[in-house]
Amino acid sequence: MRIDEAFRRVVGGYWWVIGLLVVVPALGAAAYGAHQAPLFSAVSRVQMSGGLAGTNVQADAATQLLLGIVTTPRIVQKAMTAAGIPGDPVQFATEGITVTRVGVSTVNDVAVVTKSSDRSVIAVDSLVQQALRYSNVSRLSDANAADSLNQQIAALTKNRDQLIGQLADASPGQVLTLQARIAASAPNLADLLRQRSDLLAAAPAHSTIGLLDAARPAATPLGTKVPQLVALAALAGLLLSLGVVAIVESLRPQIRGRRWIATELRCPSLGHLTRLDLTSAASATVLRDFAASVALISRRFRGQMLLLLPVEPKDERLAVRITRELEALTGLRVEHHIDALHPVADPDDANLDRGSVVVIALSASVESQRRLEELRERTNIMGWSMVGVLTFRRPGLVSRLLAGARGAGPRPRWMPLLTPSPPTSPAGPQR
Repeated sequence: MRIDEAFRRVVGGYWWVIGLLVVVPALGAAAYGAHQAPLFSAVSRVQMSGGLAGTNVQADAATQLLLGIVTTPRIVQKAMTAAGIPGDPVQFATEGITVTRVGVSTVNDVAVVTKSSDRSVIAVDSLVQQALRYSNVSRLSDANAADSLNQQIAALTKNRDQLIGQLADASPGQVLTLQARIAASAPNLADLLRQRSDLLAAAPAHSTIGLLDAARPAATPLGTKVPQLVALAALAGLLLSLGVVAIVESLRPQIRGRRWIATELRCPSLGHLTRLDLTSAASATVLRDFAASVALISRRFRGQMLLLLPVEPKDERLAVRITRELEALTGLRVEHHIDALHPVADPDDANLDRGSVVVIALSASVESQRRLEELRERTNIMGWSMVGVLTFRRPGLVSRLLAGARGAGPRPRWMPLLTPSPPTSPAGPQR
């Protein structure tokens, strides 16, 4: 299957399905976005300890640390209570709190989005103040631990120095005792020194937070991103519609367009009726051209039966009307049903065999691929020559609805619209 044929089958045949599944979600998304209440944002700027960050990794690490602090459920719950915001703190932290770093630095903007400007300011101020207290408490805890270790180390060192001073005046028995006490205090002193060293080494890694700019509301409310929402809905609808159309087309493949009908039947197109009303001027023009092609075919296949064979049995009545028009125009005998060939009623046709039938297919411009394949296989089995196809367009849904609204009314009586032309020679297709 060629790309243009696939495009014609999918888009040309199911454009209304694709359009419906694209337009409806897009309109729904637009209506949803238009009716959403405006949101208000408040921002506070803080700086983590460390000043400039050497790399993006370091800057991101500081940002993630601050984000982890301000989105802690306990801290978020206190901020929501202070601002009078109901709901789940975990959901609010996910949807309403953002932390954004400024460049490659440890400066970050903490933003809170709510439906009220005042509540946003209160919430972001509460979050930042709690983060500051957490940072200060952590720093104070490290300082207290360092002071405690320094006091213990000073006490042990003083005690050891006193014992060492007593060694000069001690008796031999007391020297051994003093040496044992000095040796016993050495591990404790070494352990305290190690703890202080570890604490001093880890102290720079404990980030502190400094407030650079107090909470302030944004100048304008945040509107819903309606264009992006509509685009996403339309894209989702397009993907869904293409999937639906692909499934339908795989289950019920159809050939669309007179050129593709002719290609599927492997024969030329002899005409296309845009209307089923044969009394119209457009249909008369098409039938005249079609009759001229039939006359040329009759000269090429002289002495053979001409059969206008509809692809769908329900198109038998249209085939009857067209064969009458052809006979009125050319004076040629044209059959429209296979049963008319068997048995041969005319004694002059006693030598008619399966290979002496010339077939012109009558097909709608949108036809089932299986029907066309069956017709082609049938003619091949019978040994008939398929020399062309006449296509017509069925009335669309709108035309049928308008016809139903006007009422069926009496069916017009068929009248030949083409006058028969006098035959130029008695020779022609089988009569």
